Amino acid sequence: TTVMNRKLCSHMVVASWTGSLLSSMVINSLVLRLPFCGPNTVNHYFCEVPAMLALACADIALTEMVVFVFSILVVFIPFLLIIISYGRILLTILQIQPAHGQSKAFSTCGSHLMVVTIFYGTVICMYMHPKSRSPRDGDKVVAVFYTIVA
Repeated sequence: TTVMNRKLCSHMVVASWTGSLLSSMVINSLVLRLPFCGPNTVNHYFCEVPAMLALACADIALTEMVVFVFSILVVFIPFLLIIISYGRILLTILQIQPAHGQSKAFSTCGSHLMVVTIFYGTVICMYMHPKSRSPRDGDKVVAVFYTIVA
């Protein structure tokens, strides 16, 4: 039987877009309300939320918490679901009898899993680590790497 159909696919796309739009609107509205003072120079290659939070003069604890919660909802949970689905695929592949079939399936799934890990890994490193008042130089490297991969 087929689990995925056009209606389910459409619902999943709409849910993804709605969740991402809601996340972006909430986070950006919180960042735009912050007062910025001093030398408003972004110590980053891109105008990312963590780099903007480093310039804020007010308490950013609430904004950081909201960014973290939305990161869990929009990044970490989908990543876990993908890893779980790949685990189930791995179990299915291990049940394939001929070694040639297993090898071909592992090579295909391995490359997909590597792309997912690199993509989500850079996003998780960028948004889901404890923040400090000044952006780390490593954040710049992660941002460039994410831009090249994405």
